[in-house]
Formats: sequence, C-alpha cells, structure tokens
Amino acid sequence: MTYEPAAIDGIQDAVAQMYADAEVQLLARVAAAIQKGIDTPQWVTTQLSEIARLSTEARGFLLSLQPEVAAQINAALMSAHATGVAGADQDVPGPPSTTPAPVVSTEAVAALAAETVAAVASTNTQILRSTVDAYRDVVAEVSGRIVTGVATRREVTQQALDNFAAQGIRGFRDSAGRNWRMDTYVEMAVRTAALRAMKQGHTDRLRQRGYDIVVVTAHPRPAPQCVPFEGELLSLSGATPNGPVEAESRMDGLPITATVKASMQEAEAAGLHHPNCKHGHSLWVPGAPRPELPPYDPQDYVDEQKLRRLERGVRQAKREEAAAITPTAKAKAKAKVRARQEEIRDHVDRTGVTRRRSREQLRNGDADRATESTKLVRNPTPEPKTPAAAPKTPKPAPGRPHKGLTDDELDDAIVQACEAEPLDWDLIDALEGEFKHREMLEAKRAEKWAGYEREYDRLTAEGMDHESAVEKAYGISVKTQRQQAAVAFLRDQGYSGESFNDLARHAFKDQAYQGWLAAEEELNGYLLSKAGERAGIDPRTLWHGNASTAEKYASEELRAFWDQNGRPTLDEFKADLLDPQSATRMRSARGDFLR
Repeated sequence: MTYEPAAIDGIQDAVAQMYADAEVQLLARVAAAIQKGIDTPQWVTTQLSEIARLSTEARGFLLSLQPEVAAQINAALMSAHATGVAGADQDVPGPPSTTPAPVVSTEAVAALAAETVAAVASTNTQILRSTVDAYRDVVAEVSGRIVTGVATRREVTQQALDNFAAQGIRGFRDSAGRNWRMDTYVEMAVRTAALRAMKQGHTDRLRQRGYDIVVVTAHPRPAPQCVPFEGELLSLSGATPNGPVEAESRMDGLPITATVKASMQEAEAAGLHHPNCKHGHSLWVPGAPRPELPPYDPQDYVDEQKLRRLERGVRQAKREEAAAITPTAKAKAKAKVRARQEEIRDHVDRTGVTRRRSREQLRNGDADRATESTKLVRNPTPEPKTPAAAPKTPKPAPGRPHKGLTDDELDDAIVQACEAEPLDWDLIDALEGEFKHREMLEAKRAEKWAGYEREYDRLTAEGMDHESAVEKAYGISVKTQRQQAAVAFLRDQGYSGESFNDLARHAFKDQAYQGWLAAEEELNGYLLSKAGERAGIDPRTLWHGNASTAEKYASEELRAFWDQNGRPTLDEFKADLLDPQSATRMRSARGDFLR
C-alpha cells in the first residue's frame, strides 16, 4: 500500500454533512423570520426587530456546532494519520513493525487538527454575515418591489427566498472573489488536512524505519505541474542528494543505479500534491518495476477541469429545483438540469473523460440533524468603517502584471487561460501567482479580524457592554456604531441617500406628513391660529421649522395635539435614532406647546 489519496476518500463527509444540515437549519430560520407579520402593514417594522433577533440566534447556533465539529475533525485526521502509518508498514518488506508512531508525528497531526478546527470555525463570521446580509437583501427586495405594485408581498417574498435558497449560505470568500458554500469549503479544508495527516504518518513511519526514497505514482489526466514527477524517485527528507543513487536489487541481488529527481519539499514546491491531487507515492524497492506512465496530453487535464465546472453547473440547477415551489419554477429548473446533464454527456462522449454521477448530486441537509441553538445575548458586531479612497488607476507591479484585475476578472482570466489552445503556461503561472498573493493577503486580514473578535469576547466576558466593547476592540466609536445602525434601519425602510443626514431628512418628511394627516383627521381641519390664517400659512409647514414659529401659527387644539402626540424637530428626530436619552432632554428643555 502506498500513500494514496483514494485511501481516505469520504473521510471529510461527516463534517461536511454537519454544515449541510446547518445550512438548511439557517435557511429555515430565515424563512420563518421573514414570514412574521407578512400580511400586516407593519411588516417592514417587524422585520427590523427580527434582524437583530436572527443575528443573535444564528451566532448561538453556529457556536453550538463547534465542539462536535472539532471532535469530528480530530477523529478524521487521526484516522488519516493511522492509515498513512499502516500504509508505510505495508510498504516495508518483512513483518509489520510494533513500534509506536514517532511522537513528533502524532504531535504534528494534533497541531494540524487544531489549525484545521480554527480554520473551519473562522468561517462562522462569514456564515453569520452571509445569513444576515441575505436576510436584509430579501427584506429590501420585497419592500422595493411591493412599492412598484408588481406583485403581492407573499409572492415576491417567495421569489426572493427561492433565490436565497438556490445561492446558499456562503462560508468563505477566497482571494479570487469566489464564494464557497458552507459544506463545500469545509469539505475541501478537512480533506486537505486529512491528506496532510496521512502523508505525515506515511513519511514519518518510513523514516523511522530507516527509509528515505519513494517513487511517485502515475494516473491518467494529471495536472501539468505533476507530470515531471510521475514514476520518479524523491527523497523524503532531502538527505539523499539529487542525482544517481546505487543500490542492490531486491529482485536478483545485482547492483543497480537509479536517479533521485528531487526532494519531496522541492517537488511539492513545484506543485506536486496540490489540493485534490491524485498522486501518491510508495517506498522505492530497488529493482522493482516503476509505475507505467500513460501517454500524456495536456488537453486531457483541461477536459477534466471543464467536467468539474459542468458538474458544478448541474448542482446549481438542482439547488434551484429544490428551492422552487411553483409548478412553473420547478419545470424551468428541471429543464435546466436536463440541459446541463446533456452538456456533460456530450463532453464525456467527445473527450473520453470519466463521468462520476455522484459529483452531480447535492449533499442534502437535514435541519432535524443540526445541533440545537445556544441562547446568547450578544449583538452582531458591525463592520469597521473605512474612509472611501479616491479611485486610482492601477499600475502593474514588478512581477505582478495582473494586479489591476478585479477578483472576478482574475477568476475569469484563469478559466480562459486553462481553456485556451495552445496553453500559455507562462500566463497561467502569472495568474496563479497573483491568486496566491491575494490569498496570502486575505489570510492576514482574517487573522487581524480574528484578533478583534478575541478581544471583543474578552471584554464582554469581563462585563463590558456591547457598544463599549466594540469601541475598544474594533476602534469603532459608539457614535459611529449608532449611526451605522440608524443608516441600516432607514435603508431597510426604503429610504435612499448617501449619508445619515440625507436619509434622516427623507424619513423626517414622511413622519411630518403622517403627523399632519393624523392631526387633520382628529381636529377636523382646525389647525391654524388667527395669525396663521391671516398669514395664509399652509398647515403642513407647521411640522417643519423651529418650534416657536410653529407654536405662533398653530391653533390651540393643534398645540394640545402636539403635547399629547409629539412634534419632533429634525434634530429631535435624528436624536431619537441615535440617542433617545438626548432626544428626551431636548424635548424637556423645549417645554409644552400649550401653556
């Protein structure tokens, strides 16, 4: 047995399934929240309070998953490590070793497991943000489309929820701008770590038993960067120099000479054992036949990668089918599934790539299997506000000719480069280099954000209130936090504007108009004083301007109405949104209208 990636196929499924179940649970929570008050005029107001509740509930739910996720990841990686050790023992001639695996090897896997658990847990912030942002988007979309009178609120809500379910909840956004679904990212992260654990066990066991040289396996349709190493000898430690090595054949005892191509570190730096790499390696037995190398055609790899993209297209169409509830939408989605499967059949027939129908299937989540939510009192943390930078014309940096591309443009450029004929490997290398650079920057930003989160948790655990903890941990002042919350509130109500003051003015006009309507109905039009009538004042203007002018032209009945129902000025209206205690002080200082 060799170090063979296929040996641990499926080891990541348990963790990925947990996140698939969690996604369904979160989608169900969003749908339930959206339904509250849907047939009432106060629906938008209801949804504003639901956003805060859902955010707290979702955060608690995600935190409650972590202990079980950590246990599953640790079990998967230890199992993979044991598989690697067992594979090395089978490679070595003679009876199996009874010596335990090296302590340094098991410690390395424990550290890898902790790193993987942290990486998976770090997606919770993005998952929470994706859930709440999508919720806000649904509310905004429904509010906007209802205003136009295109459809009923329930119909539009269902359409928005269908789109949300089809897109899924995103758990990670990579440096190329690609959004990964929760379960897909976790599956990739755990599988990558499991392969590293398996290789660690296999390598350390061989070295423990005194062996250093391995031979790389071969398979059809390899990635271009792996081709130079197929069937070649590598030194696990680098202690065996590159070049000729002499040994005695295990087959007939005669001396033989072979060539070490590179160290394992050098081969991996050149691209061997990349994510989803199918290549393994086994102990080199002098004199034993090497792996038979199949004919190599670069187009084979391009064809296989195109099949992967077509499979993703089928899964996307099936998600849309699963989210459809009307007969028309379901029929449309089914037709899309059939069309994309037909495209796969044509591609398979034309190129000879192997079709694996399991890759076209969705991992179905089950909300009943998801862990119950943990109740929290923590509020969602706002995004740090960064000043808008003046637009710049990007200049290519030395060694980074594609720096000016957006993440989406870079992703498209990589796809086009892999599909081009003939392949331009220099271009592909440059694009991949830019991708890795952005990935590194993203990792640094994620670590910085994690530091903010840890400091926030420490402060709140010590009893500090939410707003003060955010100010100290994230550097966002309480005033800015409240202004951000007010802006979100007003935009969720359908108001537009570039700043808080713009939004507040628009909202204040609406409130003033509603106040005038209420007074007109209750007072039967008796709104003006004698002075107001003589001056020809429009009663609607009494809800604007300073209080003393309004008091001069308002009837006694209207002044009594204001004392009972309120007549906030624009400044008081803004204070109500930002600091209700300040608004109360302003009204107290002004006094009553009817004196």
